[in-house]
Amino acid sequence: MSIRFSWPDSITAVLFATLLFGFQPAFGQQENSSGDSAVLHLDSLLQAADRANPSLRAARLRAEAQALKEPQASSLPDLTVQGTGHVYPTVTARGPQRSQWQVRQAIPFPGKRGLRGEVAARGADAAEADAEALAQNLALRIETAYYELYRVQRREELLHAFEEQLRQFESAASTRYEVGDGSQQAILKAQVERGRLEMQRENLRAERGSALQSLVRLTGRSDLEAPTQPVDVTAPSNLKEVGERAGEEATADRPEAEALRRRIEKAESEMALARRAFWPDFTVGAAYTDVRQDDLTPTMSGRDAFTLSVGVSIPLWRGKQEARLEEATVERRRAEAELEDFRLGVQAEVRDLRERIGRQQRQLTLLGEQLLPQAESSLEATLSAYKAGRTDFLDLLDAERTLFQLRLDYEDTHARALQTAAKLDHTLGQISLSGDRP
Repeated sequence: MSIRFSWPDSITAVLFATLLFGFQPAFGQQENSSGDSAVLHLDSLLQAADRANPSLRAARLRAEAQALKEPQASSLPDLTVQGTGHVYPTVTARGPQRSQWQVRQAIPFPGKRGLRGEVAARGADAAEADAEALAQNLALRIETAYYELYRVQRREELLHAFEEQLRQFESAASTRYEVGDGSQQAILKAQVERGRLEMQRENLRAERGSALQSLVRLTGRSDLEAPTQPVDVTAPSNLKEVGERAGEEATADRPEAEALRRRIEKAESEMALARRAFWPDFTVGAAYTDVRQDDLTPTMSGRDAFTLSVGVSIPLWRGKQEARLEEATVERRRAEAELEDFRLGVQAEVRDLRERIGRQQRQLTLLGEQLLPQAESSLEATLSAYKAGRTDFLDLLDAERTLFQLRLDYEDTHARALQTAAKLDHTLGQISLSGDRP
């Protein structure tokens, strides 16, 4: 006579309900029970970087300093005032000269001052564009780190939910083993699986810490070092195909291209200024001579003298002017070549990002509409078979693990899609620390 112990219906019901509904909150968008004050928003990070990032502040101050060079470059040279006292007076027909006072003003050839101002102004414009390019690069790096933090958090949530499932599995397997209707192998398998999850959790902690440190460095917010703050993120609206002319449009919008165009204009102004250097500059002056009256001769009336003078600089040694003109010409060609290289690079990058976004969209659709529903159906079927005794615990665990991995794949692909979208915005010149999208 043999006694057969059946699987308790109450345990089966609990296990079935847990498997069917335990993962659902983790797979959807996370909820913030503590209110918006505990949520880390992307806009707040971008604004913090706009205010506090030291490299951006230095770039903006550099542009501000460059802007102050224009009035310096376009101003006249300083006036020269000279006084001469005669220790041994020079005797003239009007009397002994006691002192002489001179005023001289250098006057550049017409047009030179304006061109010098243009060179300085174009340099300031280029520095301002460089600062804006740095701001856009910072925005991209912040968004990339933010979405990486989002990916880590979603994996942590899924891992925690899966670990709870394994605890349920282990408890149910232990109960079944105790009543003689299961094997110890199922218990050991669940324990090994939970050990693997602990290793994944350690890796996620390191990845979370790295992402947070990147945000701390970029934004200057030391409060981000606390690793428990939830992340609130939504899919951007530009996960779509990009037009064929997007590369050309991006070149027009990118501050890097604007900086190169300003440097081309600066080189052209330097070329014009170098041509003006072949023309002479002028110096005008006035002198007043103090003469002392003397009785030595009747003509020594002490009448003071006043003179005017004009000087011209003669550029006889033309080698330096020719070298200066050639230097400006080479600088213009270099800037034009850099602009063309940048334009081609942007077009290639837009094509690559367009293909990447399309591929990620297809992967998300495949995961969300086909693979995940199939895995959920497979899990339900395996659970029903396990309940009826037609399959073993390992098949059930494998079905649950497959669903868990697909959910991880979905979140990883989603985070990569967000990062690709941010990269595309940067390539198109449509990213900023204000968080606005044109």
